[in-house]
Amino acid sequence: MVPRPFVPKSDSDAVQKLRLALGAEKPAVKVRVSGDPEALKQDCYVNVRHRVEREGGRMQLGWAVWQHSHLYIEAEPHAVFDPGKGGPWIDCTPHELGDGSRCYEILFIPNDNASYDFDTTDVPDNIRVPLVDDPSVAEALRLFSERTALMNSVPGIDVPLPLDVKVKMETLKVRASMLLAGVMQPSTPLRSKQKVGRNDPCPCGSGKKYKKCHGA
Repeated sequence: MVPRPFVPKSDSDAVQKLRLALGAEKPAVKVRVSGDPEALKQDCYVNVRHRVEREGGRMQLGWAVWQHSHLYIEAEPHAVFDPGKGGPWIDCTPHELGDGSRCYEILFIPNDNASYDFDTTDVPDNIRVPLVDDPSVAEALRLFSERTALMNSVPGIDVPLPLDVKVKMETLKVRASMLLAGVMQPSTPLRSKQKVGRNDPCPCGSGKKYKKCHGA
């Protein structure tokens, strides 16, 4: 079982550990997701720029925060729309969680010192922080970073990735997923090992209630 990403609580220990790794001065905040009909997944900077061109306001840079079970937490470079005049920030970019369901709210850490170059062809890597002291988790996170570096080794923004690069990237992803699945496996038999209330958070770290996860 590969850990599915979920939106952690803003005041959790995992989020505070991530903020420390980022050197973030501002706290994490929840931001409502309201994607435009023409908004593209994984293209937040362009999505926000189009919103600013239509409505004014400005782009707020920072990180979207995702936690993967109890294993690791990561900060994804991200941009949200600030309408100005004290209005709430809006995430213009649609997201899907690991089970294919839509995400209606993200956790966002603002970074007022960040900048973005629309002419760059490189994809910034996520900042990943392990939450357990396990060599398999550390190796999986290293493989994820290696995959990003491999993708950035191909210059050009509209240049198709060569087949050998695609194969290597997929291999790295599969290897990382297998490592994480191996760490998750011992903790899957939750019913007999742990006494958990049906409305309590599931111990697997999915973010769901126990009755809707391993208690189903």
